[in-house]
Amino acid sequence: MAEHVLGFHSIEEALKKGAGSATLLISRENPRIERIRELAEKKGVPVSEVADAELTRLCGSDAHRGALLVMDRPSSAMRSSLRRHLAELEGDTGLVLVLDGVTDPQNLGAILRSADQLGADLVVIPSRRSAQENQTVSKVSSGASEYVQLVVVPNIPSALDLMKEHGFWTFGAEAGGQGVQTADLKGKVCLVMGSEGAGLHRLVREKCDVLVSIPTAGHVDSFNVSVAAGILMYEVRRQQGFPHLARA
Repeated sequence: MAEHVLGFHSIEEALKKGAGSATLLISRENPRIERIRELAEKKGVPVSEVADAELTRLCGSDAHRGALLVMDRPSSAMRSSLRRHLAELEGDTGLVLVLDGVTDPQNLGAILRSADQLGADLVVIPSRRSAQENQTVSKVSSGASEYVQLVVVPNIPSALDLMKEHGFWTFGAEAGGQGVQTADLKGKVCLVMGSEGAGLHRLVREKCDVLVSIPTAGHVDSFNVSVAAGILMYEVRRQQGFPHLARA
């Protein structure tokens, strides 16, 4: 399955990580594209010059800015197994982020960027009624989607049951929940974020061990889901002593 990566930073991060079977398509000349070309050649990735209109056709828009990385690799759903990844997580602390139906690719990309910065071990999304890994997500995440382990599952409630089998406590984000600063987030933590507007689905909410909220004093309803996810992940890592920094 071909995957398109656009955005200069995202392309650079994909090339640095190792693009495998890929081709860099370029349609313009400027110093930034020349640096990307040099990096691709250094990594053994072939470079092809094409017309601007061809990149627009492949991307579905003119947002490519003259460069597109076409990667041939399996989708996240085929690459990842939740059970296998949970079994590989060792130690007494951990951070898994579950997104219960985040549908906006912009939000998913922003969440993955925060997940990378805060060292989330896994990000779990459902295979249906959710944004999926695509070129918009990659661009918004500024390449972070290349580093965050994204796992696609058919059923979120079942995934939460599996988390509990592996020693995780599940904390659902919901207005009216316990103030997150008073929750014990030092161990193996699974944070569950609801969809934009609707929040957590009923069955997902019932699977959560604790419902938590972010103390606020503002006048609007709530944080955007990507902002809330970043705040909650930071609080988890703060209580855990920022273990991801030791792995960096």
